[in-house]
Amino acid sequence: MGGLLKNEKRCESADKYILQNLLLKISDNVDCILFFIIFANDCKCMKHKGATIFDISKRLGISASTVSRALNGSKLISEQTRNKVIEEAKKIGFRPNPFAVALKTGKTKTIGMIVPLINRNYFVEAIAGVEETIYAADYDLIIASSGNFYSREKKIVESMAQGKVVGVIAAVAAETTNYDHYKILIDNGIPVVMFDRLMPLPGMSSVVQDDFQGAYNATNHLIQQGCRKIFHYRGLQNVSMWNAREKGYRQAMADAGIEISKNWVHTALTTPEEGAKYAARLILKGTLPDAILFSGDFAAKAAMEVFAANGVNIPKDIAIVGFVNEPWDKYLTPPLSSVEQFPYNIGREAGRLMLNAINGEPPQKIVYNTELIIRESSLKYNR
Repeated sequence: MGGLLKNEKRCESADKYILQNLLLKISDNVDCILFFIIFANDCKCMKHKGATIFDISKRLGISASTVSRALNGSKLISEQTRNKVIEEAKKIGFRPNPFAVALKTGKTKTIGMIVPLINRNYFVEAIAGVEETIYAADYDLIIASSGNFYSREKKIVESMAQGKVVGVIAAVAAETTNYDHYKILIDNGIPVVMFDRLMPLPGMSSVVQDDFQGAYNATNHLIQQGCRKIFHYRGLQNVSMWNAREKGYRQAMADAGIEISKNWVHTALTTPEEGAKYAARLILKGTLPDAILFSGDFAAKAAMEVFAANGVNIPKDIAIVGFVNEPWDKYLTPPLSSVEQFPYNIGREAGRLMLNAINGEPPQKIVYNTELIIRESSLKYNR
């Protein structure tokens, strides 16, 4: 083994990962493996520049194996020696090799996060919120996007479970109706925190925006503008947030004594392509509603562009409200009214709930208030 590590030419061509796995095959003794991995990371071929256990051993005049045992809480090491090692480690800025720690304990300090779409501002802000919380607690974060596909989400969850993550924060994919892959995580003691969207599974914490109230307030705003024939463009049936938004819309209409006709609620992907098709179909039919409540700003923006291209005036001919409050909403012509969901705060809360779950606290369910941001697109009469 010593010859292998000292042979620079062989080291230069050896990948760190391959070397570590080679060591795994050499011995079943975890302490021995841990020592060799730390030594391998310190050799020249690894170009490791940080402080090592050898620096600590030289400073204190004790063996590297004693330092390793002290840092890992071995009962073979006295309290006095352990304290000296820990103090010296802090002094020189030593940080344990995370791979070695995971090998020793069977756990990492890594949290997994799954989002449906990585290119949506909502999820970008939510990720930033999670990062702020968990990085402050010295955890790492790995992020993956399901693309709203069930098959991809399932593979991601399985990979994260095999990678020894200590928990998973997730917004479920739009395609997902079978949640067994998440149930496996929970059954194996890996906590799951849901955000933005809920799953019908017990034993997990969640933080979501109040989609019901957000849609209720948006619909009520349109009613106050004198609108009666109000359409609702919602997302796919199996996603909890879109179900909640439709319920809020229906409740507001019922409270105003307005009966909803069958074709007033349209279900489709909330993409620009589908939003444009929807607007084009309404124009071809020749009868426009007074207003439309969209469940997403991307579909709303595309519909507005089609309406404008065909001489439909917004908001005079048709008032429009979106959902999410994308950063570009205020720059549209006219500026788009939308429901703000505060994703950064939701991300921070999701991170806090995950840390609580890791520490054994019981699941919590948190609902954040939304805020209707009123702009020109929905001010039909009272301008």
